[in-house]
Amino acid sequence: MEEIYAQTGMPESVPNPPERRKHRRLCMSLPLEYRKVGQPSTQLHRSIVRDVSTGGIYFETMLDDVREGDLLDIELTIPPGEGHFPYQGRVSSTASVVRTEKLAGQNSSSRIGVGAAFRKGFKLAF
Repeated sequence: MEEIYAQTGMPESVPNPPERRKHRRLCMSLPLEYRKVGQPSTQLHRSIVRDVSTGGIYFETMLDDVREGDLLDIELTIPPGEGHFPYQGRVSSTASVVRTEKLAGQNSSSRIGVGAAFRKGFKLAF
């Protein structure tokens, strides 16, 4: 719970807003390759996923041409690990950009945060 201060200067409790996401998010860094749908294969961009769920991803990019509503072909590299994939795999899908935000802070003046929702089922390759 957050605390806010009333006019008296005493802290008051404010409930956290309810979670609106349908899918549980996993905070993890995974290599990401993406391109806008319809662009030539030479227009491949690389980034790192910051969190992922079965419904979408959040990643950062230096490009300022990613806009809300853009369709992206994406491919994530899943490292091998005990308890899930015994081999390295790649997951691919199409995602729609649902939000972008300019990131503040030191050395991030040109970085953009991108939230994208998956539009199709995943393809998994080993």
